Amino acid sequence: MTSLSKLAEIEHYYSTHLTFVLETVASTMHFWGYRITFMEGGVIKATKDTTILSAYSNTDIKLEELPADLSEKLNIQINHKPVTIKNYILKMGLITYFSLFEAFNKDYFQELYNNMPHLMKSKKNTLNAEDLLEFKTMEDLHKHLALKEVEKFGYLNIDEIADLLDKKFKIDLRKDFKFWLVLRESYYRRNIIVHTDGKVSKTYLEKCPSENLKLGQELPCDIEHVWKRHYDLQSYMDFIHNSIEKKFHNFSSKSS
Repeated sequence: MTSLSKLAEIEHYYSTHLTFVLETVASTMHFWGYRITFMEGGVIKATKDTTILSAYSNTDIKLEELPADLSEKLNIQINHKPVTIKNYILKMGLITYFSLFEAFNKDYFQELYNNMPHLMKSKKNTLNAEDLLEFKTMEDLHKHLALKEVEKFGYLNIDEIADLLDKKFKIDLRKDFKFWLVLRESYYRRNIIVHTDGKVSKTYLEKCPSENLKLGQELPCDIEHVWKRHYDLQSYMDFIHNSIEKKFHNFSSKSS
C-alpha cells in the first residue's frame, strides 16, 4: 500500500467516525423523546414528541410513597431530564467531533512525516550524537521526530494550526477552505463547552467578537449546529487530503 493510499485510509476512517458520532447523537435524542426532522433549505430540527416511548417515562419509583418535598423534587427532575440530556448529548457530540479533528491531524501528518522525513527539516529539530545513538535505524529516528511534530496538533489552537499548515505545507485554510469561519467558531465554542459549560468566556469574545454576545451568556448547541459541523469537519478532512494529494502526488514510499 502506497503512502497516499494510507493517507486516504486515515481520512476515510475519521470521516466515517464523524458520521458515527452524528448518528449516535440523533438516535440518543430519539430515545429520549425527540423527533429529528429535515426541513427545506438543509435545516434540521429536533422537536419533543410525547408519542415516542422513552426510558424516562418508565420508573419504578412510587412518588406518592415519598416525602412531599422529595417527591416534588423528583418530579421536577424527571420532567426536565429529557431536556437536560438532550443538551448534554448535543454538547458531547460537538466535543467528540473536535477530538476526532485533533486525532485526524495527528495520525494524518504523522503518516506523511514518516514517509517524507525531509518535511521535518528545521533548525529546531537538532539531536546530539548521544541522542542519535539511541535509535537502531533511521526509520526509528524518523518515527520519533514525526511523533514530536504531530504532538503540536494537541496543544495548538485552530488559528495556530492554520498558521502551521500554511507555513509548512502552503495550505491556506483562511483563504481556500470555505468553511473556515464556521469551523473556527465551533472550535472555540467546543472550548467553552469543556471549560465553562457553554458560557461565553473572555477568550471566546476575543476570538469570536460579536455585539450580540456578553460575557457569561450561554451559547445554544442545537441539532442543526451539530449537523452542520459534521459536514464542515468532513469537508476539512477532504480539503486537507486533496491539498496534500495535489502537492505530493508523485511521491512514493515504502510499502506497509
